[in-house]
Amino acid sequence: MGRIIMHVVVIASLCLMASVLAVQAQPPDATLKVHIVSIAVGAGYSWGGGIVTFRGKEYPCRIDGLFVGGAGISSADAIGNVYHLTNIEDFSGHYLAVSAGAMLAGGGDVATMRNQHGVVIDLTDTSQEAKLMLAVQGVKIALEGVPTASKGQ
Repeated sequence: MGRIIMHVVVIASLCLMASVLAVQAQPPDATLKVHIVSIAVGAGYSWGGGIVTFRGKEYPCRIDGLFVGGAGISSADAIGNVYHLTNIEDFSGHYLAVSAGAMLAGGGDVATMRNQHGVVIDLTDTSQEAKLMLAVQGVKIALEGVPTASKGQ
């Protein structure tokens, strides 16, 4: 019985990896820029936000569940490619890591996250020294404020 369960888990993992690899072969539907600040005193506290650029508009968002490793006050930046986004309302949600590398070390490591709407984000840490980490319970992203015209358009 244990072997059957193990085989089912392996097959499900392979299917999930195949879907993630298929996503990376297509151009992104949107991009995400992230800035996170953490204070590592006692239990620690973290806050962050970002800008998602979708169809020529920039949408501010709040991000909870990303942390910067290290002592004292630290900050980190990341960029992300967003896939399977057809409606901006689907961007908000609870994202769980679907790639093995949930810790992003400065220098371009990528973590892949997916939300309940099927939206996928490949997040790349662009910080040189800080380590950006995903919370075990996942990352919550919520759109906030009014969209503006993209500066690149």
